[in-house]
Amino acid sequence: MMSDDMRGLLTQRLSEEGMPPEIPISVAELHRRLLPYPLCRDRLGLASKGEYDTDFLRLLVDDVSLHVPEAALREAVRDELGSPEPGLALLQRFAASEVRLRSLAPGSPGRAEESPGVETERSAVEPPIETGPPIAELETGRSRGDHLPGLDDPLLIPQDESADALGRVHADVTPASRDDSEPEGDAGSGMPCRSCMAPLPERSGVRFCPHCGADQERWPCPACGEEVERGWSYCALCGKMLPT
Repeated sequence: MMSDDMRGLLTQRLSEEGMPPEIPISVAELHRRLLPYPLCRDRLGLASKGEYDTDFLRLLVDDVSLHVPEAALREAVRDELGSPEPGLALLQRFAASEVRLRSLAPGSPGRAEESPGVETERSAVEPPIETGPPIAELETGRSRGDHLPGLDDPLLIPQDESADALGRVHADVTPASRDDSEPEGDAGSGMPCRSCMAPLPERSGVRFCPHCGADQERWPCPACGEEVERGWSYCALCGKMLPT
């Protein structure tokens, strides 16, 4: 039967993925990762997508192959198999439902015969098979698939965000961030008057031009007449660019 072939392929896929044979599997993982249509078509020689859908549904209700604890899932699959054109749209409702591959019964193909004594002795020595999800190996409780590039990089050097470190950074940045483009001090020192362009006296504290009397600290904006101050690049009222 084709469900037996799909069961055998599922056993191979679990082995290829390094998963225990009796680990719980979600319906979504079974459909999308372990037994997707392209893989089943190539390995099982399926002729069409409809044949794949039917065989996948038959696998879900095959009590010999899978253990499906959710009764609603089993009932929905049986109803779908009874429809004229069975499909897998119902899997969206049961994506999180879990199934489990059943162990082959004694005498089934693919299982070696063992004497009862050997089986009893093995059961007494070997620990029970873990059927739960794999335990995360990291101390943080995250699995390897949750690796965060950069944060989990062993070569990453954490930044020192202490108050002392921030103070040092601020002290290093503050002097360099000063704007030295504007000359310090008052007007004068031979600078030209902003109104008549005559040279100002070379002394400190010069605010008014001795030739025309123009204020060297504040003067009207050439566009709107609002008072602007020395050192401004734009008028605070109209935004006009001021001559340097």
